[in-house]
Order: sequence, then C-alpha cells, then structure tokens
Amino acid sequence: MTPSDDPDAARAPSGFALIQPKGGFSGVFGPVFFDPVGHRIGFRVQERHLNPFGSVHGGAISTFADKQIVAVVEQVNGWPVVHCPTVSLSVDYMGSTKLDAWVEATVQLLKRTRTLIFTQALISADGALVARANGVYRNFAE
Repeated sequence: MTPSDDPDAARAPSGFALIQPKGGFSGVFGPVFFDPVGHRIGFRVQERHLNPFGSVHGGAISTFADKQIVAVVEQVNGWPVVHCPTVSLSVDYMGSTKLDAWVEATVQLLKRTRTLIFTQALISADGALVARANGVYRNFAE
C-alpha cells in the first residue's frame, strides 16, 4: 500500500509520510506517519486504539511512544531504519485522547553511545499535551 492508497494518509498533516509496517504488531496498530524534517511521528486515532470508555488506551499511547526511535534514527545512522530493540521505555500520561484525534510525538535525540540511544518525546493530541515518554534503545547502527 502506498501513502496515496491509504485513506488515513490524506488525513495526516502536510510533511508526514506513511511508514510501511513490516507486519506483526506494527501492522495491527495501524498506520504511523513520519516527518523527517521535524523529527515527529503521528497517527490518527481509530476504534482499535480506544479503551471501553472511548478514550485512547494507555497501551496504544505506549506502543506509539515506543516508535519514537524512528524519528531519530536518521540522526544516528540514516534511513532505512535499522533494528534498535527497546531497552527501557517510560511513559507519563497527562491527558486523554478521543477517536479521530491526530496524535503526534515530537522526538529529541538526547544521547548516542556505541551501544545505546537515548530519546525523549512529548506527545500531543490535536495540539494538547497528553504524554511524555523516555526511551532507551540498543544501538546496532555502529
């Protein structure tokens, strides 16, 4: 599927391109988009992301937060993405998110060592801050 074939791609803000899922859980989560200029990733909230109360499930935000490595890997090794397994991930939830919201993470590369990559992300939904995430990933880019 190309971005033009994906109905949600047209609903991503300008500058975002579809990240092609490689199957598995990423494929089930749904489309995620990447802005290489702003080091941002985003997704449009769909039914599958909701909890029984109509808000985005914390697990969906956590799954999305774990993708923050995609937004900085270009700074580490260039595109395409190399496999950088998660060493640790912490998420602080600060708000709720509803169906059809645009959820976006602005990601910062904090430090890169020979073996680890440290990142942080501020996650917003339609412009309102909803979470903060810190990730540590194994650096196989060397």
